[in-house]
Amino acid sequence: MSRKTVVLIPHRKAFTLVELLVVIAIIGILVALLLPAIQAAREAARRMGCANNLHNIGLACLNYEQNQKHLPITVNRRPSFEERDIEGNRLGPPGGLLSIGNGGTGYSGKGWIVDILPYLEEQAMYDGMKPGFKGDWSFHPKFGGTGMGLKSVRPHVERQLPVLSCPSDESARPKDDLYYWQGAFVATTSYKGCIGDSLLTQESEPPGLTGEAGNGTAPFGVVGSPNCHNTADCNGLIFRNTYFRPVKLSKVTDGLSNTIMAGEGVVAQDLHSAAYFSDGDWATCGIPMNFFIYPEVESELTANWYKARGYKSLHPGGAQFVMADGSVHFIPENIDTLVYRALATRNGGEAVATLP
Repeated sequence: MSRKTVVLIPHRKAFTLVELLVVIAIIGILVALLLPAIQAAREAARRMGCANNLHNIGLACLNYEQNQKHLPITVNRRPSFEERDIEGNRLGPPGGLLSIGNGGTGYSGKGWIVDILPYLEEQAMYDGMKPGFKGDWSFHPKFGGTGMGLKSVRPHVERQLPVLSCPSDESARPKDDLYYWQGAFVATTSYKGCIGDSLLTQESEPPGLTGEAGNGTAPFGVVGSPNCHNTADCNGLIFRNTYFRPVKLSKVTDGLSNTIMAGEGVVAQDLHSAAYFSDGDWATCGIPMNFFIYPEVESELTANWYKARGYKSLHPGGAQFVMADGSVHFIPENIDTLVYRALATRNGGEAVATLP
């Protein structure tokens, strides 16, 4: 006769409500501790990606300069009245250097970024834009236009290249409300060529800043040089009339490692951000770094366009720049005002300490 074996299974108690709440609290604390570290790691990765974009843009500019013997050029969208020096003296032939009547290609509105597309492995895109290199610029969102406003080049003008978008800036995407391109989506750029330290108007200095030159802010008169953006006489490397006097690196007497070639902007803060257009691809160091306009609405951005055209980023504490030697540096927003200005000029003769 067989015997039945009885196996006794010990009774396990379930978690009490208090124990469960303690575990949840501990998990919550751990998540709270880890979240900033995760966010910091993500921002570090985005900042590294942004630096890589600037590095590639800088190398493309240097390769272009090596082949063409000058830096990429911008062709103004407007006729020749901007062909004058900083004193207002007329330059060039009557009618304008690029006027079709003088045998020129016209004022097409081609930006400097277009010139470096082949050096960014975008030769096909460059070739697709070529019809827009001739003729004076005009634009209509439905019926097309001329120059870079030509309807046949619109698919290329709309194309957003990753190398032109800062990973930290969600607004760096095609937009349909940019100056001169309202009503049509065009690509934007997070990276702007440096025209120098020009003040665009006497109100370029944001209101409310106080202090003496040297502490990161300064009153008007020591912040920047006279307005040059509508002349052929800026003291930086890339501006919208460089077609008239293309800048050679041999003329950068302040030193390539001490001269800004391009830096960061925030698309949502500047309605002048069309990537391949002559009036959407530059900024000035005459405006303090990381000056933001709030509220961030179109009416405020339109009214204060001249204050929006400085360098800024969504990286905490400063912005990234590529220098004329191709090196990329993160420059803190509290940089000495006069040092910041000095970095923007190509031949100002200022003494600047080596950047980190």
